[in-house]
Amino acid sequence: MNGEQSTRRPPQPPGPQKNLERATQLAFDKLEGQTREQLVWLGAEPTATGCRLRVLDDWFEVDLQTRRVVLPGGRPVRPHWGILALHYLAVRTRPERLAPEVTFADLAAARSYASVYDGRVIGRLCGTVGREAEMLQTAAKRLGGHRALGGDLAFDFDVFPRVNLRLVWHEPDEEFPPSATLLLPANIEEYFCAEDIVVLSESLVARLAGRPF
Repeated sequence: MNGEQSTRRPPQPPGPQKNLERATQLAFDKLEGQTREQLVWLGAEPTATGCRLRVLDDWFEVDLQTRRVVLPGGRPVRPHWGILALHYLAVRTRPERLAPEVTFADLAAARSYASVYDGRVIGRLCGTVGREAEMLQTAAKRLGGHRALGGDLAFDFDVFPRVNLRLVWHEPDEEFPPSATLLLPANIEEYFCAEDIVVLSESLVARLAGRPF
C-alpha cells in the first residue's frame, strides 16, 4: 500500500487545449438565446444553423447546432479567434460605436495586464511585421486596413463589424527602434473583458505577421 501511495501521481490540471475547448463551450453557452435582431445589429448575417460574421478580411461561419466556428472552406478557426467571435456575438446591449482613441492602459481593468499587454502586443509587433514600414503597409493592406492619421503610419482595422482598432506606428531612427500604439474604442469593455482585449490585440498582431485564423 505504501509503495502504491508513493508512486501515485497527484491530479494534473487540464492542459491548454482542454482549457480552450472548455472556454469555447462556455462561449457557445453564453450565446444561447441571443436574438436574431441583436445578431443583425452586431453585423452578423443569420443562417439556418447560426450566422456568418465578417472578421477582418474573411468570414466566420458559426454553427450553433454543431458548435463549430469555421472559415468558408470548412477549416476550423483557431480557438482564440473563435472564442472572441462568440463573445462578440453574445453581447446583449447596444454600445455606441466609437472611434479608437484610447490605449489599453487607459482602461479601468488594465492595471494588472499592462506589462503583459506591452510584451505580447507592442513588443511582438515591433519585433516582427512592424520592423519596417513597407512590411507593415503590405500586411495592413492584406487585412483590409484603412489608412488613418497618426505617427509615420497608421491604419484602422475593422476587426469585428462594430469594433475597430487603430495601429499607430513610428519608424526607427539612429537612437530608437520602431515603436507603436494600438488604440481602442473607449467602450470596448462593453464588448470584451480585459483578458479578451489582450487576446484580441495579440491576435491582430499575429494576423499582421501572417498567422492564419
